Amino acid sequence: MPIIDMTMELLSAFGMKLDSTTMKVSIHEDNAGALVLGKTLPPGFTPRSKHYAIKTIWFREQIVKRGIKLLKIDTKEQLGDIFTKGLPEPAFIYLRQKLIGW
Repeated sequence: MPIIDMTMELLSAFGMKLDSTTMKVSIHEDNAGALVLGKTLPPGFTPRSKHYAIKTIWFREQIVKRGIKLLKIDTKEQLGDIFTKGLPEPAFIYLRQKLIGW
């Protein structure tokens, strides 16, 4: 989302116009709790989630404002895990192939 805002600022700084475009953004999430917090409108919090209320409210506003879809995926399909976790070799190879498109 910040990249979109930065692009708009750069275009205006150079006196360029952006033609009408549409972007369809989806966030793939394997954490059920994050999906519940992201989709709940009006904001509802649990005793454990109230301490990060500001970030959650901002996130929900951006989802609605920018038309972002939150999609549930299986944990085994989460491509981001290849960058953040030490995976067993079969899981690493599977995700690498999905990422590269083989």
